[in-house]
Amino acid sequence: MTALLIPAPSYTSGYRALARTALETALSTVPAYSNWRRHDPGPSADIFERYQAMPVLSKADLREQQPAGFVPAGRDLASALASGEVELVETSGSTSDAVTNVWCQDWWDASEASSWKLHAATASARLGDHREAILASPRCVGFASEVGYLSMEQRTLWHYLFLTEKANPAEWSIPFCDRMIDELGRFEPAVLEANPSFLSVLCRHAIKHNRQVLQPAVVILTYENPSLIHLRHIRRVFRCPVISSYGATESGYVFMQCKAGRLHQNVEHCHVDFQPLAPRHGGPMVGRILATTFHNPWRALIRFDMGDLVRLAAEPCPCGRREGLTLDGIEGRMANATLSPAGRLVTQSQADAAIAQVDGLDQYELVQPDATTVSVRYVSDTREPAAIEPELCASLQQCYGSSMNIISDHVQALSPVLGVKYRLARADFPIDIHDFLAGSP
Repeated sequence: MTALLIPAPSYTSGYRALARTALETALSTVPAYSNWRRHDPGPSADIFERYQAMPVLSKADLREQQPAGFVPAGRDLASALASGEVELVETSGSTSDAVTNVWCQDWWDASEASSWKLHAATASARLGDHREAILASPRCVGFASEVGYLSMEQRTLWHYLFLTEKANPAEWSIPFCDRMIDELGRFEPAVLEANPSFLSVLCRHAIKHNRQVLQPAVVILTYENPSLIHLRHIRRVFRCPVISSYGATESGYVFMQCKAGRLHQNVEHCHVDFQPLAPRHGGPMVGRILATTFHNPWRALIRFDMGDLVRLAAEPCPCGRREGLTLDGIEGRMANATLSPAGRLVTQSQADAAIAQVDGLDQYELVQPDATTVSVRYVSDTREPAAIEPELCASLQQCYGSSMNIISDHVQALSPVLGVKYRLARADFPIDIHDFLAGSP
């Protein structure tokens, strides 16, 4: 009976046709899938049964076949690279080895534009050639300079302004944060796209120093899953809609938050398979997602493991959108999951909700060295450790179990991993997703 509680997504005949084209094109023309054809039950089977019969595509598969293995037959990659139609882009590899992607800007832009339809604020803002400010690690996007500083003109490309050339927010000075706030006012972007942990640091500065910040039409959070602590800081500064967008360099834009706070599948540009976890680990409503891309002429991805866990919405969304998967939220990367002493999977979102109950925390990093211990390094400018740490211990023991040993350490600042992204939680031992999926032994 439990399986019946999983809400069945609705799909149009047009969507089914896109899904069929994506799968059949990959199986018939893309070298990387030559060994997958034997798994296909054939065109007489339902298209989603055919998807479920396929293997899962991993980042290791992408590295093994990169970059030409996923280019459909008949396309000349060398000529396209020479002409600038596509380029090779390497992901940051903050939680696993980097992957080289064949980057098609036109496809990426179309995927982004279709995601804007999923929130009323972005749908009505007439986005396109709008001014956009971006706050993220320059090692991920933009222009980096760890020695000197770059002018505003040097950090502007087309209609984009990259606010920081410095990859470590722990080293941002008061004048540097003031510069970013001033440049937002001068540039007047319609959209501020931001890594939530980076934007949280800037918002804390604005709150502490009573700085007024320009209000764009929308703030779009991307690059990493926002903590409830990040959102607390950001929403104190920005009164405009703050929207979470979910995707990846490989997959394009996969989900977008609507006005009601749910995340909706970008059905015009991807298919998403959902694989539930076993009930003791949060299933059937929590599980992993596998993305299939539509419309990319230079790279065909089928059932690509995004590396993330999500929570399905149990009820129809108040916004009225019904097609595709609807999520209550992103639970976080599988690489950021931890375990209770009893072996129950604890998602990043669950650990974050426990930590966010403690007032006065600005940043944190949770590390699990072994099955019975978690260690939390945290930043707080407003409360003493003697007040914070008993509350932190109690909240985390409610999350993990009373037998979990909690170690806490107050620090002055935290830095992103490899200067790219913050990693809010992790275990220092391997955790294999296959041990937690429904049907696992």
